[in-house]
Amino acid sequence: MTSVAIIGAGPAGLQTALRMKEEGFEATIFEEHETVGEPTHCSGLISKGGVDQLGLNLSDSLLNEIRGAKIFSPSGHCLTIKRPNTIAYVVDRKKFDQVLLRRARLLGIHVAEDTKLIDVRNNTLFVQSHGRGELRKAEFVVGADGVNSTVRHLMGINLTKENFVHTIQATCSGAFDEKMVEVHLGDFAKGFFAWVVPLSKDKAKIGLGSTLGEDVSENLKKFISTKFPGTRPLKYDSALIPYGPPLSGIANEKMALVGDAAFHTKATTGGGVIFGMKAGNILAQTIIDTVKKKGTMKDYEKNLEPLYKNLRMHWKIRKYANSLSNQEIDDLFVKLKKNGIEEFLQKEGNMDEPTKFIGKIAANPKYFLMLGTALKFVMS
Repeated sequence: MTSVAIIGAGPAGLQTALRMKEEGFEATIFEEHETVGEPTHCSGLISKGGVDQLGLNLSDSLLNEIRGAKIFSPSGHCLTIKRPNTIAYVVDRKKFDQVLLRRARLLGIHVAEDTKLIDVRNNTLFVQSHGRGELRKAEFVVGADGVNSTVRHLMGINLTKENFVHTIQATCSGAFDEKMVEVHLGDFAKGFFAWVVPLSKDKAKIGLGSTLGEDVSENLKKFISTKFPGTRPLKYDSALIPYGPPLSGIANEKMALVGDAAFHTKATTGGGVIFGMKAGNILAQTIIDTVKKKGTMKDYEKNLEPLYKNLRMHWKIRKYANSLSNQEIDDLFVKLKKNGIEEFLQKEGNMDEPTKFIGKIAANPKYFLMLGTALKFVMS
């Protein structure tokens, strides 16, 4: 009998197991792919604040350090936010995941690769391991199995195509500002945006996301040829990402979801590494408290509430942005630039915690002219 079976060896699943191990509790991780960290679909952009809070060591996976962003409206109005120091890191996601894997194995955590969950009945897990059907036993099952979560389906949480965004990106050669990411809004990325995440001066990941039904492959090719002529795509990858607020009902007496499976992702950017790992810490402690009879699994969502406040705000911002026409977005960029949004974000911006923006805007008369836009975010 395994106390806890964690389905998925991404950052959220590995962090859940690591946190439990720190408290003396065992978990076994089942990863359906043959190699942890593959396939890789992520741009690898994570916040410095999140890295510091989690105490992560990036020495083996770090590719680049980012100091700011350029955000473009549909017609090309640009907001530039830049700081003198690093605000985000670009990591090699395969190496990032495998660093966590090595740490887990050094601590004695068993990670079974090429092992896919098929079904759960009571305390019995039906898995396919290296092509063979096998049985496992577990008291608790954690679904850290990503956007297409099997555990989520087994819990009876069914979603529709409106709950996902189709993304595609290409690793490209060209000339890039290695310290600045770019965000582009427009019809080529309906419901989402396009991005440029530099890996170096001559290489970047260029991609976009759109609501399901759009031809993202063709849209990306047009975007690159129009915005970055002379840039050469080297490698493409594509994936679905969660699109919505964090899910409710993600825990029962025996099962719980974490990370992308639970929509622990920022709806503004699609990023979920930091929030997934933070949620993994919270889930680990909830399971420990349940075992010690100091709480129950139903406490999980209550314990997540500090994270959920920011995730809900990311979704409000996304919904508000999607409610605007291209012309309204252009007009908003002009208004915000005129009223000092670049200066404000350079000083106060936080890519993980937008809830802090509203209070700081309201508290400073210098930024009163932006309060109307901030309130629209909240009310949308």
